[in-house]
Amino acid sequence: MRITVLFSLLTLTVAFAFTPRSLTVPRRPFNSRGSALNGKKIQLLISDTGGGHRASAISIRDQISALDPSVSCDIVDVYTTYCKVFPFNSYPDLYKLMVTLFDGVLWKLFYEGGDTDPGLWFNQLLTETFCYSEFKKCLLRPGLNLDPSLKDGTEKYSVPEDGGRPADMYVSVHPLTQSLPLKILQETKVNSPFITVCTDLGSASQSWFDYRCDKIIVPTEVLREKAVRTCRKFMMRDSLMMTSTPKEYDTEKVEVIGLPIRSGFEPSKDKAEYKTDLNLDPSKPNVLIVGGGDGMGGIVETANACISSLNSLASVTVICGSNAEAKKNLEGLHGSNGDVLVTGYTPSMPSYMNSADLMVTKAGPGSIAEASVCGLPIIMYSFLPGQEEGNISLVEEEGWGKYVKDPAEIGRLAKEWLEDGEGIEKRKERARKGGRQEAARDIAKVLLEELELCS
Repeated sequence: MRITVLFSLLTLTVAFAFTPRSLTVPRRPFNSRGSALNGKKIQLLISDTGGGHRASAISIRDQISALDPSVSCDIVDVYTTYCKVFPFNSYPDLYKLMVTLFDGVLWKLFYEGGDTDPGLWFNQLLTETFCYSEFKKCLLRPGLNLDPSLKDGTEKYSVPEDGGRPADMYVSVHPLTQSLPLKILQETKVNSPFITVCTDLGSASQSWFDYRCDKIIVPTEVLREKAVRTCRKFMMRDSLMMTSTPKEYDTEKVEVIGLPIRSGFEPSKDKAEYKTDLNLDPSKPNVLIVGGGDGMGGIVETANACISSLNSLASVTVICGSNAEAKKNLEGLHGSNGDVLVTGYTPSMPSYMNSADLMVTKAGPGSIAEASVCGLPIIMYSFLPGQEEGNISLVEEEGWGKYVKDPAEIGRLAKEWLEDGEGIEKRKERARKGGRQEAARDIAKVLLEELELCS
């Protein structure tokens, strides 16, 4: 009996390992159909695992609306909105749990295991088994009209008078919204273009890159190379199984544009004015310490070490995000210190970042991209194992940031950098070289151009 079970498991594993990404003919080129609608509709697929995917989707949506108000955008967290089965319907909560437990070790195991070929195939099998009909319902729902007054990503839609139809374009802004949507669109003969916008920076999972996408937009040359390698690998595998699969991957489908971020990070006035607006001493350098929108990371220990080390050399601004306990703790310790400003979540991050001369932050792609636009050197004190390790390498190789884990060492390094006036200015210049404030707008232009081609 045991031998039979083991043999069956082995057979399933081998069979799945050689299963093509699609069991049907690859989708036709995206320019095969037009739209009978008066206004085009784009569906942006995300999952709220971290704040970056929705933030990027919102920035793209806002730029599309600015360029062509007649095009409506529908941002959907397909897993939590449609999927009914655990763990798919609980991805955001599980993500937060995994990245915080055991210093991120659990997340590292999950991420790196899922990024192997067997891991990708196993995830594909589970998602197709338990979420196929739910994804199909999402993708084929009528195009909806979004209330244009909403800028926070909140979904309030009305069905258009014409009854609606599926979207004229699908845009994936998450690594787990590629394979199954492409399969469903193919099998239901919906030939709307499908485009991926990768929101990782220095490293990314293979699941971002599917050769069946009509276009893949990445933020860096490092990820362009990985996207091409990954697409070629899976295309070669599938071509052995399906004679209709192309033999050569068109590398022009992968385009480097940048990471889509919110508008307003490019400096519009002198740094001293930003400091004055925040009631900071304009004559002193300012160190900005950020714990991420969800408040994760050892922000209290890091802030205390920096305040102690810098003493009166610089102002210290601490943004605790949603971590109310950290905010209360720091205000209790440093509330009477005029050089220390502590706040929670704020919509004014561009102002805070442009007031700073140095930022201490986790190595998230959004924070790094925003800092680069501001010309802001960074010290990174935490990262998501596997997923964000490449971000550290990218920044350190470009010479405008460094990863340091120990809070005391962070304080010492911050002081050293600020006391080296010439050195900090060089780091600011290096940071500015990679800044791409217009990335979201440029991506929106590409999407509209591709949408026009299929008309």
